[in-house]
Amino acid sequence: MKNYDLIILGGGRASGLAVAAAKAGKTVALIERDRLGGTCPNTGCVPSKLLIGYAETARRIREAERHFIKASIEEIDLERIFTEVGEWVQGVDPRYESRLDGVDLYRGHGRFVSNKTIEVNGEQLTGETIVVGVGAKPRPTPYEGVWTNENLFPLRGQVPKSITIVGGGFIACELANFFEAVGIETRLLVRGERLLPAEDEEIGAIFQREFTQHVPTSFGTSITKLAKTESGYEMELTAKDGATEVHSSDQVLFAIGRVPNSDDLGIENTDLKLDKRGFLIVDDCLQTNVPGVYAAGDIAGRYQLQHVASYDVHYLRQRLLKGEQGAIAYGMVPHAVFTDPEVAGVGATEKELQANETPYVKVVTDWLSSARAMSTRLDYPRTKLLVSPEDYRILGCHLVGPDASTVIHEILPLMRVKNDIREVTETMHIHPALPELFLEASVRAVQAVRNYRKENSHD
Repeated sequence: MKNYDLIILGGGRASGLAVAAAKAGKTVALIERDRLGGTCPNTGCVPSKLLIGYAETARRIREAERHFIKASIEEIDLERIFTEVGEWVQGVDPRYESRLDGVDLYRGHGRFVSNKTIEVNGEQLTGETIVVGVGAKPRPTPYEGVWTNENLFPLRGQVPKSITIVGGGFIACELANFFEAVGIETRLLVRGERLLPAEDEEIGAIFQREFTQHVPTSFGTSITKLAKTESGYEMELTAKDGATEVHSSDQVLFAIGRVPNSDDLGIENTDLKLDKRGFLIVDDCLQTNVPGVYAAGDIAGRYQLQHVASYDVHYLRQRLLKGEQGAIAYGMVPHAVFTDPEVAGVGATEKELQANETPYVKVVTDWLSSARAMSTRLDYPRTKLLVSPEDYRILGCHLVGPDASTVIHEILPLMRVKNDIREVTETMHIHPALPELFLEASVRAVQAVRNYRKENSHD
C-alpha cells in the first residue's frame, strides 16, 4: 500500500491540480482509466468547437448572396476535416502526460475500497486528501454501434453521407449544425417541442426559428425501433400522435443527456453520499460528507460546464495548497451554445423570475444600434436584459446572434464586481464594435426601472 498527500481520481481538468500540488512538494497520485484531459479536449468542447470553423465557412459561402456576392462551394474535403480534428484529439493524452512532472500516474480504473483508500490495477493507494474528478458520460442507449460524442472523435470508420441526431440540447444542436453545414444530410429528432429547453423562452424561440431553417428538425418524435443494415441504420420513428414512419441514414448519433461516472467507483465501500441523480453530494467548499474527500467538475453535479470544472479546480488549488478559507463563490454562471445562430446567457430566465415572484423589468432590443452588427445583414439578433427595479441589478442577460459568446463578456465582470446596469450607460464603448449594442439596451433598461418606480411609488 502506497501513501500520498493527495490522490486525484480522474485525469481531466483536475490533472492541473495534481501538477500544482507536486510543484508545491506534495506526493501526488493521479488515476485515469482512459485518456488524460477528460471529456473537454478529447470528446467534448474542444473537438466540437474545432468543427465550427469549417461549418461557419461553408455556410457563409452559401449565404454570400445576402451581401450581393455570388459564390459556390466546389468541394468539401470531409476526410481531411475529420483527419485533422482526429489528429489533434489523438495528441491530447501525450500532451497532458508530458506535463505531469513529479506526479505518479496510474493508468487504470480506480475504485474506493474504503473512505481514504483507492484500488487501481490491484494496488491500494491511501491519501490524506482525495479529489474525485471523474466527470460524466453520455446517457446510455439500448442500441449498439451508434455514436455519442465520446466515440465520434476521432471519427471511426467512413465519413457518413447522412446522419440522424437524437436530442435537443446543446450537444445535439452544435453537432447537427456542423454536419448539415458541411453537406452531410442531417435530420434532428427531438422528443419535446423545444430546442435548448433551458434557455430563456423568448431567446430560445428566435434560436429555434433560425436554426430549423438550416437543419431539418422533427419535434415530438422518438425512435421506437432501430436496426443496423448493410448500408447504415433503419429506424421506425413515432410521433406524439402515434403516427409512424420509416427513416434511414448512414449513421445515428445520440445526444440525450449525460449521467455521472459514479456507478463503478466503489461508493458502496465508503460513507460517501450520492444524490438521487448519482452525483456526489458536496458542501460549499466542494467537500463531501467524508472529511478530506472533495469532488470537482461534473461529478459534483452543480453545473455540467467545462469552465465550472476549471473554476472548481482553481478553488481547490487555493484551498488545499495555499490554505485559503471560505466557500466557493460561483456568482452567476454563464453559458453559450456554439451553433448557428449562437446563443449565450447568464443569470435567471424570465420564467424563473416569474416562478420565484421576483420583481423585474424587461428590455429586448435588436442589434441595429451597432453598425458592426448591421454589417452581418441579419435581422434576428436580440439582447434581452432582466433588471431588478429595486437596485438596478442585472438579474439575467440573454443573447442570440453572431459571437454572442464573446459579446456577453461585456456583462460578466460587471455582474461580478458592481452589478448595476447604470454602469454600462456610463462606460465608453468602441464604435461601432458589437458590444456597443449593450448601450441602447442598458439605457432602455434604466428608463424602464425609473418608469416602474414611478408607477409603483404608492407601494
